[in-house]
Amino acid sequence: MEKRAAAQARLAAAQAAAAASAAAAKKKTDDGGHAISKDELQELLKEFAPGESFEPEVEEMLLEITDDFVDNVLEHAARLARHRGSEAVEPKDVLLHLERQWDMHIPGYGGEEVPKYTEKQSVETHSRRLAAVRRSVAAATAAQNEQRKQARLAADRATKGKGDMGAEDA
Repeated sequence: MEKRAAAQARLAAAQAAAAASAAAAKKKTDDGGHAISKDELQELLKEFAPGESFEPEVEEMLLEITDDFVDNVLEHAARLARHRGSEAVEPKDVLLHLERQWDMHIPGYGGEEVPKYTEKQSVETHSRRLAAVRRSVAAATAAQNEQRKQARLAADRATKGKGDMGAEDA
């Protein structure tokens, strides 16, 4: 039962991706080949900053940045799919790239959990490494101090030996 639900979820995701791809292909012919249209960009602006507007140069730059982002994500998702040995890009490929490279977590697409280092693990690992470095530095410093001490003792013995020989001659 659980496998069936997972299969249905994957099928729904694939259908949604196909529909989005078809819609994007249609929009590309309508809007100069950009990933999103100028109208959609204006809608986003109205949603997040009502009453504001873009200058035409800024609008073009944002469309180019969006295109670059989509190209980057698709390129890396395709690499991940090939690495898995698949000819098709799946949602998990896109999710993995977004999570690992962009630290973006898309709600509603849990899928397979990607192991992630928690901050506590990172801090503990860093603390262990620092402790090892400190021990190493302390051991090296102690060895240098011991060498200096031995060298001073040897020098003192050598000067005492010369001083005794000079006193006997007199």
